[in-house]
Amino acid sequence: MKKLTIPELEEWYRNRLQDESKDFIKEAEKSYKSVERSLRDVDSIATQLRDESEEDDEEALGIATRFALKIRETVDDFEVKSDITYESTEEMQEEIQDFIQELWGAGARWIKRMDKRHKGTIKQLDVYMKELANEMKNLSKLLFEYSWVKDLERIGSRIDTLKDLTYGKEQFEEQIRQVTMKMEQARKEYDGSKQTYVDFKEKSNVSDLLNLDEDADHVAVVLKMKLNTLRKPVKKFTQQDTGVMVGPSGQKALNDYWEEPYTAIVEEPDGHPALLEGLAGVEKAVEKDTLKIKDRLARRAVEEIEAIRDGMLLDLQQQAKEIEKKRREYAESDVYRRDEKLQEEVNEAKKNLEYHKNDLLRIADDIERQMEKIEVFKRRIEIEIKKAFDERVHIEIEDHGLEPLLAKCRTKAKEVPS
Repeated sequence: MKKLTIPELEEWYRNRLQDESKDFIKEAEKSYKSVERSLRDVDSIATQLRDESEEDDEEALGIATRFALKIRETVDDFEVKSDITYESTEEMQEEIQDFIQELWGAGARWIKRMDKRHKGTIKQLDVYMKELANEMKNLSKLLFEYSWVKDLERIGSRIDTLKDLTYGKEQFEEQIRQVTMKMEQARKEYDGSKQTYVDFKEKSNVSDLLNLDEDADHVAVVLKMKLNTLRKPVKKFTQQDTGVMVGPSGQKALNDYWEEPYTAIVEEPDGHPALLEGLAGVEKAVEKDTLKIKDRLARRAVEEIEAIRDGMLLDLQQQAKEIEKKRREYAESDVYRRDEKLQEEVNEAKKNLEYHKNDLLRIADDIERQMEKIEVFKRRIEIEIKKAFDERVHIEIEDHGLEPLLAKCRTKAKEVPS
């Protein structure tokens, strides 16, 4: 087994390809030369037409001259490549076909309108064009006979791709440098906004305000828990016809306390009289046995109503009112707005840092895919060489430097705070 670096592989492949395809190139070269001769002959027709047309009348002169110009333009556009390959020969075949179609397409418009003295020249052109058509057929047969050369040349394209893939280090290094630079700037902005927010909380009464929010949430949770036993009896009472009448304020309390209990108890006067009025109706319906609930639930409802009447919720109401009083005192300051603004700045800075982190991870994914492609192309080339040349080679990839770049991307990404 041959062990070859990519430069060594390129040289070895060129030599083997030249050796294997020499018969094809020899045969194709004959057609290439024939095509060049035919093109020169066709180009000479343009000169003849222009020379002959000097004696034409003005209209005939214009037609012959335009056709001569078209011939010369079409010949000039035809490129016979000096490097003979299977691919260039395929292109040559297609180019001959396009050339014939384009030239005769133009001739169909002009030849019939030319002076008769050009008849011999046009016949000569027809002969040259038939020679080109004949070479097109010869090339077709040659391409069919040597179709396996195309597979050999395809290996060369894969080697070129493999070579390009191993040259990706500089490009990735520049991408990483750009993103890392942006990340460092974003990190400074994040650290700065975070420190500004910390300083603000230490020097202002925002912590007191945040504590008030926490205290309000705590009161609301405890209040809901204490009222939970009465939820079903109160709901049944508001939905059933028990024969017990409750005033508007009491009815409202029975709705509000089980939807937004914290708000309801804050808005009520001390002692929550509206709640007591509504619960008195529920208690009366239980005593009259017109509230259709289970006996056990009815007994517990009466016990809870009596506890509330005895002042079970008074302490919670006092706490809630005190919290809202302090909130109103702070309402005139801009501490809430300032706190919200600084929090938003911290969040935006963090999002920006996260964005650049994701950019870095995308580069890491690209590097990983590049490394996978290198391995895929390496294996594919080794297999195709064995199949085409019946030789086993091992391609030794020189250090392409992608592994350290991949590790760098992932390490930098982990440094971003979650």
